[in-house]
Amino acid sequence: MVDSQVTTRGPGRSPTTAELTFVQGRRVGRLATVGEGGIPSVVPICYAVIHYDGEPVVVSALDEKPKHVPLRDLARVRNILRRPKVSMVVDDYHEDWRALTFTRLSGKAEIIEPDHGLHAVGITALRAKYPQYERMAINAAPLIAIRQLRATSWHGGKTGPSPVEPFAQPGATELAALVRGRRSVRSFQSRSVPRNIIEQAIAAAGWAPSPHGRQPWRFAVIEAPERRASLAAAMAESWQTQLELDGQTPEIVRVRLDKSRQRLRDAPILIVPCLYLAELDHYPDPARQEAERIMAIQSLGAAIQNLLLSIHAAGLDAGWMCAPLFCPELVRDELGLEAALIPHALIPVGYAAKDPARRGRLPLASLIVNWE
Repeated sequence: MVDSQVTTRGPGRSPTTAELTFVQGRRVGRLATVGEGGIPSVVPICYAVIHYDGEPVVVSALDEKPKHVPLRDLARVRNILRRPKVSMVVDDYHEDWRALTFTRLSGKAEIIEPDHGLHAVGITALRAKYPQYERMAINAAPLIAIRQLRATSWHGGKTGPSPVEPFAQPGATELAALVRGRRSVRSFQSRSVPRNIIEQAIAAAGWAPSPHGRQPWRFAVIEAPERRASLAAAMAESWQTQLELDGQTPEIVRVRLDKSRQRLRDAPILIVPCLYLAELDHYPDPARQEAERIMAIQSLGAAIQNLLLSIHAAGLDAGWMCAPLFCPELVRDELGLEAALIPHALIPVGYAAKDPARRGRLPLASLIVNWE
């Protein structure tokens, strides 16, 4: 790294909005405290950036992840009580070193007890950022809060004042890991799914590209167990007919039918993406109108991909079932949807009961058929 490329955010400078956005957008930071004899101690932490009493504050929970000592005996807690000055580093690594980025925040750390006003604000922010905290009793444990923040930042391809761009977007390596980490799950635990995760995933779907920006998709969400069971029962006859048309034996038909029904009953949430053509542009010739419809279907696929990636990023799993394509009217009637909605898929969502088998992918050379 070259010294001339260090952004001038010295000890006397407050963090910029871009730096705080960069820090909040990452999932893990490295917190450095000073132990006995001046020995540094560094641990990875989950955290959130909040504003409290007119200043930015970094908060980190003392949570239920496995630990060998009581929370208040953790080295970072003891170190903070003795020497409250700390630093935290958040970074993006990239194989292209011109894209390396980090922000270091330094400040004064405090142990915030549950009766402090900052504690409730911090808990809300942490649970909004990390869905795992919805299931942890972090509201009963103290928080670490870092105040009086000062920032130093570095971006490998830029000199001078810190630009907004490197600090506003997730790194390419983070996106690649998200895309490759997504998996299709068919077996789910009975644990409930936080509503905000589903809402965030559908909001992400809404940012998919679509013909003329018409967003020709809508989403039905089924959570009640009796509704999921009713839908599975209603679709069973259609599934059975399709499986029998494939020439499969009665035993194979029965096994596959049972697995499909169980998948819908066990998943805590079902999302039904529907094609919505009512607001598409209209053309006088059939060819262009058909192209418009095909574009809408293509964009629905893009919206579903956004949905799946958002669910995976939140720590949950999902699958993609195309069964409604074969009985859209049945699904629409069962769910009481308006006639303009055409069910195209079923997305079971939940926590995986077991790791699914991963299918291989074609090598890059097989995917590119022409490059001139």
